[in-house]
Amino acid sequence: MPSALRQVLILLACAGGLAGLAGQFNHALSPLALTVTLPGLLIAYPALRLPSATGLTTALLVGLWLDAASPASFGRHAALLGLAFCLVHRMRWRLPREEALVGVVTAIFINLAVFVALALLDVGDLPDSGSAGARLLADLLVSQLATALVGPWFLALQHQSLRLAGAAPVEPSGRLL
Repeated sequence: MPSALRQVLILLACAGGLAGLAGQFNHALSPLALTVTLPGLLIAYPALRLPSATGLTTALLVGLWLDAASPASFGRHAALLGLAFCLVHRMRWRLPREEALVGVVTAIFINLAVFVALALLDVGDLPDSGSAGARLLADLLVSQLATALVGPWFLALQHQSLRLAGAAPVEPSGRLL
């Protein structure tokens, strides 16, 4: 199996695990009417460390997976995650991308951007957009906190999973990332 395909499949498996954990966490938070979303964590590692074709494939497939579970129009998450991937991938050469802190901060910014974009796209569909603002802000704060807390673990999980499968990303110079 080619290394790029292994990378995509392993990162999709990691994303499935995180989605399952987030679903359980959202179930626990349901009495408080809070929802945690973590799209930034699903995109940060591929955007910072994978080649463009492999990373974009991963981002789009993760986005389609999120779209399948969302009541919003199909393709919305895929388009936003693909755009976020392209923006981060374009700037990654200026960042010390092997650092966990950089990955977590990148995930937080991606999370913020995707959350705000989805909120702006859906604001017209809300029955009372004034009262929804407080709920959206609470969801954003909880999501950002969860991203910061879970981020180092999830980035390490992705990296170690790729390494164990023999599909760790390699620099153009031949050095493992």
